[in-house]
Amino acid sequence: MMIVMIVCAAAFSSIAHNLLAQPKSAPAKAAAPAPADESPASASDMSMLELFAKGGFFMWPILACSLVAVTVIIERFISLRRRAVIPPDFLDQVRRVYRDPATDRDKALEFCRSQNTSIARILAAAIGKLHRGPAAVEKTIEEAGANEVSRLRRNFRTISTVASIAPLLGLIGTISGMIKAFQVTSDIGTGSGKALATGIYEALVTTYAGLLVAIPTLAFYHYLQGRVERLVSEMNEVCTAFIEHYVDTPHTIDIAAPATESRVLEAVR
Repeated sequence: MMIVMIVCAAAFSSIAHNLLAQPKSAPAKAAAPAPADESPASASDMSMLELFAKGGFFMWPILACSLVAVTVIIERFISLRRRAVIPPDFLDQVRRVYRDPATDRDKALEFCRSQNTSIARILAAAIGKLHRGPAAVEKTIEEAGANEVSRLRRNFRTISTVASIAPLLGLIGTISGMIKAFQVTSDIGTGSGKALATGIYEALVTTYAGLLVAIPTLAFYHYLQGRVERLVSEMNEVCTAFIEHYVDTPHTIDIAAPATESRVLEAVR
């Protein structure tokens, strides 16, 4: 999924750049072209670096936003791997270690604490409260689950902020460029249409850059939100299976009951 989104973002960038840099079509009966060494470079030959330079000052904060977004998104993709949150067959491994709650408690706690994963920390908290009864176990799982969901959603606000700020920075850059363009027009007076068009063209580069950063960032944000929700659902299933196996009280079997589910899933929303 990540590869597909990166390819889509690259394709969007290429199409937008080509549209922005497309030169005006020549008239049907054009004059003889100037020699190759005398003709100026066409807009289509403009590199991304030159386009960046034309955007002015506000291209720098947009670039900073893009670097922050890429860094945080990569970090979240690494942290939200399923193996790093819910390893395969983890509950089966716990059952093999924790066969007798009376004698294997310390061994099970040691095993869970040796696994640096979200589900291991939740079950370690639950195992530590099993001797206090079903109600204590359920409450402990809710609290530990809420803490782990907060860990999973770490830096999500940063991604959302970048997606919101980048197009606004582009808009500010565009307005600033147009103000400068109209200022030049008022100073030059009649015959300044070319200067005005050039100023607006350069000002629109910042809007293009802001949207180019914001759109993929917003797409990744919603994808990661959905990934966290799926992981939380799987953790609820594992915790339910754990309670069914170790607690012989029907009241505690359904860990995803509305009162419990709302607390665990609240952090996701």
